[in-house]
Amino acid sequence: MRRSRSPQDSGPADLDELKALEERKRALEEQIQSISAEPEKILREAQEQAATLPPPDDLADRRRLREFEEVVSRRQVRNERRTQGRSLLLLLLLLVATALLASWVLKLFVG
Repeated sequence: MRRSRSPQDSGPADLDELKALEERKRALEEQIQSISAEPEKILREAQEQAATLPPPDDLADRRRLREFEEVVSRRQVRNERRTQGRSLLLLLLLLVATALLASWVLKLFVG
């Protein structure tokens, strides 16, 4: 026949089983909440992605152009300095030639 359990015999086993069931219920509720939040998260990510501008197609071209202009501007500076140096030399030669010509003219009139 069936043996009836006394409340003392089944107490700790039932309590452990009840705690395990409550823990499983809590875990399932957390999982349901996290899954129910997924569509909102996906929608928010899609909106952020739509609002973000993609990089321009000519970004690499712009970078190459900027580097080229930097190199060209350095060359231009070097060429300008060289040209100014030559111009200064020509100016000094012109001043020396003018001074010599002036002294020669003075020697002719004075002497």
